[in-house]
Amino acid sequence: MLLAESARVIFALIAVLGFIGLAAVLVRKAGLISASSGFVRKKRLALVETLAVDARRRVAIIKCDGKEHLIILGATSETLIDTNLDTPIADAVETTAPVNPYPTLQELAKKFRPSTKDAA
Repeated sequence: MLLAESARVIFALIAVLGFIGLAAVLVRKAGLISASSGFVRKKRLALVETLAVDARRRVAIIKCDGKEHLIILGATSETLIDTNLDTPIADAVETTAPVNPYPTLQELAKKFRPSTKDAA
């Protein structure tokens, strides 16, 4: 009797610890908790783009609190070039209406329709 009760307690302990571990893995996979800290916070700083100028310097666009900053990163110094950059040209082009370089059938018909002066 004592052996059966001990086995039941040990099995219940293993099952509860397994459920706790499974819940922790699911919460981490869902992104509710990161591995390094408590709850996930919204990141304020992001590297948008970098470009190598030469062997020692790089130009970088960083985004902080919704504002973009253009900086030059050197071997021993950093220089802020511009803040509050405008939207990229690619985004501005996408927001404008597309231009159709080909004329419509009605425009072609007007262009090549014989005038009434030629018929007379």
